[in-house]
Amino acid sequence: MLFDEVAKVAIPIIDTFNSQSLANTVNAFAKMGHQHPVLFDEVARAAISIIDTFNSQNLANLVSAIARIRQDSESCRAVYSAVADSIKADRHYLNEASGIDLSAIAYAFLKGGHVDDDLLELIGIEASRRGAELSLDTQGWGHLAKAFKSYKSPVADKVFDLLFRSFLEQVDRSDERLLESIADVYNALLVGEHFNDVPSDFLTKLTELAMEYSSQARMEDVRDILIGATRVEMRGDPLQRDLYTTYRPLFDRYRKDMSPRVRDSINETFEYLGLR
Repeated sequence: MLFDEVAKVAIPIIDTFNSQSLANTVNAFAKMGHQHPVLFDEVARAAISIIDTFNSQNLANLVSAIARIRQDSESCRAVYSAVADSIKADRHYLNEASGIDLSAIAYAFLKGGHVDDDLLELIGIEASRRGAELSLDTQGWGHLAKAFKSYKSPVADKVFDLLFRSFLEQVDRSDERLLESIADVYNALLVGEHFNDVPSDFLTKLTELAMEYSSQARMEDVRDILIGATRVEMRGDPLQRDLYTTYRPLFDRYRKDMSPRVRDSINETFEYLGLR
């Protein structure tokens, strides 16, 4: 395959790559879902040796690629530590980062299983400092919400306050992956530590969007939305019944791909609502 040939050529000369070339190489493989453990380990080793030459975008692309491909080798785990240490030691990385870079770094650490509360705190401070100038699209907000969903602090509260003011304004109805972002936010709010902070009108609008764009649903979206809406606090809310009614055919389609624990929890809510 083409990517295997690229790896074969790149690995012997990987130490000649600069930071952008290293990040771009693994990012290209990750976007295509092409795993090559040897190449990723070699890039990780080379990247750590020159980590102080990376800018924020290249750091974001590097950890995002490793997280997306889910490589958990010793070399790749060391990249997370090196990136976190660099950012915590020098705030210029966050000051120069785009909103998308901030979101991508936070989400990569979550997806890769390397959550770092100190790093999240710094990202949250920078995000809340920028306010409306953070300039995130719905996908960026979805990733940031997931990264912060289990982190409770005054800074995290400010991040979610900003999300409540900004997310709906960024909805692009032509976006074919809009539901993925809606599901990320929905699940983060209802499963995480911030449910009691959610304005009722925001939750109503988000639920309505989840129903409106249900035709875009993947298994992961159905799972995240329905498991979020199992919250006891939502019982008695007509929106919960409407949502579960809309998603019933989708749940039947994807239930076999869900874990037994998730499937049973969702089924219990269907039974409570009398929708079995």
